[in-house]
Amino acid sequence: MEDCIIAKYGKDKWQACLIASGLPENHSFADQLSAEIDEELTMSFIAKSAEVLGISVQQLFDDFGYHWCVEYAPKMYAVFYVGCKTTKDLVMKLSKVHEMIAKIRPGYSPPQFEYEEITSDKIKVSYISKRNLFDLYISLVKGLDAYFKNETKIEKLSDKSAILTFSHY
Repeated sequence: MEDCIIAKYGKDKWQACLIASGLPENHSFADQLSAEIDEELTMSFIAKSAEVLGISVQQLFDDFGYHWCVEYAPKMYAVFYVGCKTTKDLVMKLSKVHEMIAKIRPGYSPPQFEYEEITSDKIKVSYISKRNLFDLYISLVKGLDAYFKNETKIEKLSDKSAILTFSHY
């Protein structure tokens, strides 16, 4: 999130987000990466950051989804992109990726996903997590579309499920 906000809004805005959240100017969320994410702190920070930036939380999720999928993950987690040529390829691989991460980081519980294939280009995805971050997942799908130059129609059914219709070109 730090890289995302700095890249799009500038370092001054990042500092303002930290201050608005009551965090020290040298706070780093990267320090949390070795443990389960403090969801309360993170969600409070996201809400305050959206206020500081003058955007909605959903827009901040979209900004992050783009940054993560197009800029950050292809460099830092390139191995997970191997063999994926479309948004659907990586979406369908995501639960396995999270399972691998959970094995190497004991105590970490990333979300899982169940998929129901409706047609070859349409799936129902169910989000399985104690966290309420399905809207962030949707933003990450949008980010994958930008990375793969695809277009996915997303029909949100609830806070835990959606129909994804893939249009790859």
